[in-house]
Amino acid sequence: MVSEAVRELVGRRRTLEILELLETAGELNYSAIEQRVDSSSDTVADSLDLLREHSLVDRYEHHSRDVRYEITKRGRECLRIIGLLEQLLSQDS
Repeated sequence: MVSEAVRELVGRRRTLEILELLETAGELNYSAIEQRVDSSSDTVADSLDLLREHSLVDRYEHHSRDVRYEITKRGRECLRIIGLLEQLLSQDS
């Protein structure tokens, strides 16, 4: 049975999009993420909080006006596994 944590992570709007963005773009500040993701700032903030809660993204505060986010090794592994699931579901039965 799929846990609530997995359902929330995969089902929440923009969460995987943000994770993929950080994988390709590298370390980004909140404003850069918000500009590249077509969503409300509340959605972006909630998604980043969820990703941090599961150790998929790290938050670095260089100073109060310079906070950056970066995908973790665990976050990359999560995307790899989701990619495998996507391949499995796209195969002809």
